[in-house]
Amino acid sequence: MDFIDIIPTSGIALDAAGGVVTNGLELARKGLHVVALDISWVALRLAKQRFEAQCFYLDAAVYDLAHPWLPLNYFDVILNFHFLERATFTIYRCALKPCGLIFFQTFVKHPENLENPDYYLEPGELQSAFRGFEILYYGQNRIEKDGGLSRKMTEQIVARKPKSPTGDHL
Repeated sequence: MDFIDIIPTSGIALDAAGGVVTNGLELARKGLHVVALDISWVALRLAKQRFEAQCFYLDAAVYDLAHPWLPLNYFDVILNFHFLERATFTIYRCALKPCGLIFFQTFVKHPENLENPDYYLEPGELQSAFRGFEILYYGQNRIEKDGGLSRKMTEQIVARKPKSPTGDHL
């Protein structure tokens, strides 16, 4: 996981739509308590087994992020990889504690990958969604699979919520 050195060594982390919670496991190794949400109980069961095998505890819940709710100012870190539900943008902003970190990476619209445009970010959409946060990293990356036959672009942002209030409330 990139930027592992800026992640705190204690606190609560959310791995949203985390599947088998591979990135969350890295946060547990750093010392964070990990909460995982995913729509697949099979993936979460596998994640819990992986955590237990390495002597870590995982709070996991089957949850549909299409209708998100999270507690205010609760998480020190939020991870969201390869999942897009625009309703989460505001929820994540509010759920992060002041100075909390968001790691968000998902697919962005590109002429070569427009199967269903609703599942892709507009270029720069993450920067707009987290306006007012300190942007620690922003970038786009090309992912090639099947020997270059399948090409997708991702957009990634790493940002820190400001210490002072930003008006993020529900």
